[in-house]
Amino acid sequence: MRTKSLTILVTAVAATGLVLTGCSSDGGDSPSRSGATAELRVVGQPFTTERYGVGLPQDTPYCEQVNAAIQKMIDEGVWQEKLDAEMEGVEYTPNAETNPPTDFETCAAAGNAGLVTPDKLTIGIKFDQPKLGFKEGNEYTGFDVDVATYVAGELGFSPDQIVWTEAVSSQRETLLQNHQVDMIFATYSITPARAEKVQFAGPYFIAGQDLLVRADDTSITGPESLNGGKRLCSVSGSTPAQNIKDNYASDVQLIEQRTYSECVQTLIAGQIDAVTTDDIILAGLAAQASQG
Repeated sequence: MRTKSLTILVTAVAATGLVLTGCSSDGGDSPSRSGATAELRVVGQPFTTERYGVGLPQDTPYCEQVNAAIQKMIDEGVWQEKLDAEMEGVEYTPNAETNPPTDFETCAAAGNAGLVTPDKLTIGIKFDQPKLGFKEGNEYTGFDVDVATYVAGELGFSPDQIVWTEAVSSQRETLLQNHQVDMIFATYSITPARAEKVQFAGPYFIAGQDLLVRADDTSITGPESLNGGKRLCSVSGSTPAQNIKDNYASDVQLIEQRTYSECVQTLIAGQIDAVTTDDIILAGLAAQASQG
């Protein structure tokens, strides 16, 4: 079975966001728009903010220490250094008014939860988000990985004592509640509903929500224009798409995929009208795809 290769190239950046062009070739099982070049663009300015927190079990003993480690990483300049390194060559500039974060979550009293594995720190990350949490072979890279590794070091764990575990959006609360991981760094937005089930430290980054659309679709100018039954893709267990349905476009059709790269493929194929997620995630996806 042949797989279809997808290439997305960053061609312009303006105040309105990223502009991406893509082409599909080599044939395969994924649908395409007759092999034509597809140009994609991000619509407008970010319309919400997402505070990426460190997910922890409610009975964790580590919350205050994680907050202190993130603050130290920022104060020492390591936070900026790592972010700049990850974003090198990527057409994306984080909002300097909100980053680095200055207002951390208040921790509950320290609990007595033990480690998943003695003398190891089991950390959940995304495996499919370039520049944030990405697995290639036995290598784990991205800003989430950088922050997690620094925090682990402040907690007394060397890199070889970290066990990396995939934490897809729909499983994050379950992984923490069942003590399958000790903590999660996985573009995990802090929300009141989630905070009822797990504890959060941080945030360590604040992103903005955007829409990715085909450039030839002029009907979508912002989240409100998704009314009328437009098809919007996001990943299972994530919040951006539901945010649009709840606050901007009540009759938008929500389409779920396991990963955002699958959302991008269906957008280029013409099966959906828009993809929504955070701006830094879109930038990472664009960077990966531009490398072929």
